[in-house]
Amino acid sequence: MLRKFVSWFEIAALLAVAVFIGMLFLNDPTAPPATPAAAVEAAGGIDGGAIYGNRCAGCHGGDGSGGIGPRLAGKVVTRFPDPAAQIAVVRDGRRGMPSFATRLSPEEIAAVVEYTRTVLGS
Repeated sequence: MLRKFVSWFEIAALLAVAVFIGMLFLNDPTAPPATPAAAVEAAGGIDGGAIYGNRCAGCHGGDGSGGIGPRLAGKVVTRFPDPAAQIAVVRDGRRGMPSFATRLSPEEIAAVVEYTRTVLGS
């Protein structure tokens, strides 16, 4: 009887792990809004929206509505009144958020932060 319970428990645990892994890889976040041309030009030709879509949307949602990571839409400017504080979080990471210091240049990080503040933050 105990052996039968353990077998069913193992099957249920494996199924839960398979579903979790499937959700990680099959997550199709909403496409982020386009970066206005003026914002791309102001960021030295770096498209913060494209970087956000590739690096951030999987956790924060394409539209910034949240998911694995916290909601950014409508809240990021309130949470980070000083853009330098937000840049530090993206650069250095915090709690569950990884550091992007080795994955993105300082200019790319600044472009993503500007995108989240101007396009998603409003």
